[in-house]
Amino acid sequence: MTLSNESQKFIGNLRAYLLSSGKREQEIDEITEELEDHLHEAEQSGKSVEDIIGQSPKEYMKQFEDEMAFDYQWIYKIIPLIYLGAVSYILIQKVLDEGVVFTLLELVGYPVIFMIVILSYALTVRYISSHQPGKSKEWLLFGTIGIVQAGLFIGILFLDDAINSPEFDFGMTGNVIAVIFAVAMFIGMAIWSKVWIPIILPIILFVPDFLIRFIDVGEPTETILSSSIVLSITLLYFFILIKIDKTKGTAA
Repeated sequence: MTLSNESQKFIGNLRAYLLSSGKREQEIDEITEELEDHLHEAEQSGKSVEDIIGQSPKEYMKQFEDEMAFDYQWIYKIIPLIYLGAVSYILIQKVLDEGVVFTLLELVGYPVIFMIVILSYALTVRYISSHQPGKSKEWLLFGTIGIVQAGLFIGILFLDDAINSPEFDFGMTGNVIAVIFAVAMFIGMAIWSKVWIPIILPIILFVPDFLIRFIDVGEPTETILSSSIVLSITLLYFFILIKIDKTKGTAA
């Protein structure tokens, strides 16, 4: 069954809207599969998406949202998993820098920033899915979240220096445990999501930085080498993904 680009985009937006609203994925699959059938039949009769929904995309999506129960697993399972993944990245970065040392302000501030960012992304996805703004506005919205996120982290660093918050040093044993925990989290997230990104991304981000530390070069050269390696690994990874996608398309 082949749908037009317009219908495929609408179904994708509906899925994103309902997922960001905390609805059960199984119910979302059932709804979108049924909608795909309706859209396919409509297109065979020369009709469009507007003929099926009969109202604005936002109102149509809101109707489904109101009828579906909230999936509390989204809070109890998904959000903690994402949070632990974020903590794993922070732990690895600290181990590579000067060892795992957290200030009291970091221990309090990081979870708050995390919840603000997750809520911001969820609300942004809901808005984009229902209003379907142009690509430039999408990039502006996500870019704004990224800037705010970076600003909050930088704010914690400056505030930390200003108030001299108490520190908690994990020590050598704590560093080893932190690495084991982070690696286990990356592998666990990859198995759970059935994609390689949670493993590939840490390799791209951290391995070049780790390897460069064994080379006795100046700081500018170290930065250039690290950036070049990261870029090369990233391009190689995306090249492999494209080749796999083309192979699947040929086989289909």
